Amino acid sequence: MIVTRSHESFSWSRVRDLFGLPYHDSRVQELFTEAGLRPDASWRELRVGIYSMPPHDQQPSPIAEIDLIPSFQIRFRFKHASLVVGAKAESPTTFVLAAVTYFLESEKPEGRFSAGLPFGILVSDTLESIIERVGAPPTHRQLGEDDGYVIWEDRNPVFHVLFSIREKRPLRINVFLAPKK
Repeated sequence: MIVTRSHESFSWSRVRDLFGLPYHDSRVQELFTEAGLRPDASWRELRVGIYSMPPHDQQPSPIAEIDLIPSFQIRFRFKHASLVVGAKAESPTTFVLAAVTYFLESEKPEGRFSAGLPFGILVSDTLESIIERVGAPPTHRQLGEDDGYVIWEDRNPVFHVLFSIREKRPLRINVFLAPKK
């Protein structure tokens, strides 16, 4: 196996087809091992919302993550299959790849995720060019003086972009499987 420690290891073109697959699926594991990582060493369960309060805090958490922000400017979230639309797992408590966040905030280019992003978005894109690349208007937008976001909730996975109004560029891109209702 060839080990590549670069952002390209986690480009959208490599990640997109893994959405909904179980964490232990060989294709998901290869995503990390090909970048020279041991995914189990980075795995951590999260206690958020009701899972941080009694009596739920004594139960296994249905959310986990592999946070690679310091080295790759990316974070992966895994959720129980029963919580998301598009899970490809037999058991409802199997962790599946449910979200990826690309971090672009840093003012220094070396501190940003620098490989292929969804829809071919570039770190220099304006809000208008992002909307053009997606090919449809966002279903929701919230824009303030300094920053804001646009979200496309009419697709699965859902697409969300945090944007700097002042710098006229994306700061963070989140792609996640829609929650089951």
